[in-house]
Amino acid sequence: DIEDNRYYERVKAVVENRLDYSLWQSALSSVNAVYLIVDTETGQQYVGSAYGENGLLGRWSCYISTLHGGNKLMKEVLCSRPDRYQYFQFSILQVLPKTIVNDSAEIIQTESLWKKKLLSVRFGMNDN
Repeated sequence: DIEDNRYYERVKAVVENRLDYSLWQSALSSVNAVYLIVDTETGQQYVGSAYGENGLLGRWSCYISTLHGGNKLMKEVLCSRPDRYQYFQFSILQVLPKTIVNDSAEIIQTESLWKKKLLSVRFGMNDN
């Protein structure tokens, strides 16, 4: 529901609640992915990629613990509006197999393609 702005709380539950979301956690940790975070208040988008041992679950866990995942432009948004993280909606753009974990260049290339398609550098929260 677009009216319901509990986006962060939903992702937090999936990341942290092993009892209710063990199947989700297993699925998210078993794949690499290109993902999208949208600030539902401003429409700004951030395209990122997840790869490595814990896949997408590991990357999204970082966002839950830091609120910005280390992203420079998200940090700037949160400095001016500390509550903004509550309006970040997480989506999966493309699932990539774990078999390409040793070829992060392919994952980065796929991420760059999505950034171009969605104009997230020009109008969003990507700075590269």
